[in-house]
Amino acid sequence: MHHLLAATAIAAAAVAAAPAHAQMPDGSANRAAIEKLAFMVGTWRGDAWMLRGAGEKVQVTMTETVEPKLGGVVLQVEGVGVVPGADGAEPRVVHHALGVVSFDPQTGGYLLRSYIASGQAGDFTLTPVEGGVRWSREVPGGQIRNTALYANGEWHEVGEFSRDGTTWTQIMEMRLRREP
Repeated sequence: MHHLLAATAIAAAAVAAAPAHAQMPDGSANRAAIEKLAFMVGTWRGDAWMLRGAGEKVQVTMTETVEPKLGGVVLQVEGVGVVPGADGAEPRVVHHALGVVSFDPQTGGYLLRSYIASGQAGDFTLTPVEGGVRWSREVPGGQIRNTALYANGEWHEVGEFSRDGTTWTQIMEMRLRREP
């Protein structure tokens, strides 16, 4: 333990003694890349559906909030899906996710680091496509891909599942409007 503290103190002293320009890049490449995703920024609300468990289709009211963070070096994306409460009860959250979109100047690509309220997390390559973005992930039995397109103040996202990477079945859809 004593060696760990000494090593930490030495590392901290070395960082403090380094010139400011050597400590941290200015982030301009990251900011420029994230600026290309500015069409995503805003608060978006609307209707969505998703398949749950044994194919149960759940209708939700979805809100997505996208904000630049760290001086525009990343985008934070938070999505909350709620269903009305039964018999006058409070609405119930059935989907809550938080994502951070960053850019890696070394690879020239975007990364989406995603977390959901169940405790699951993952890193996904986010790929710009005509009018929006796409990301996919491996899941037991296949893969899921999401494509989000933005036009005329609307965010239209479709999620699909494939066992073989060729044949796709839709498993979710959102149609959101940007709030003023």
